[in-house]
Amino acid sequence: MQHLIFSVDSRSQAIALKDMIWDQFGVRGEIELISQEHEKYRVNVISEISLTTSQLEKLPGKLV
Repeated sequence: MQHLIFSVDSRSQAIALKDMIWDQFGVRGEIELISQEHEKYRVNVISEISLTTSQLEKLPGKLV
């Protein structure tokens, strides 16, 4: 199990991040999109599998 937190600049980036994790990488678990100040979003991911470093580098946003 892996817990990741990302910071992105918009709702559309948050959804794109969620779609990549869920659809492209086949991750199952929990993904939570949380609205922050100034239209930014935080994306919490609790993954049943661990993502590799190369997979993490492909994702939009900043890993916090």
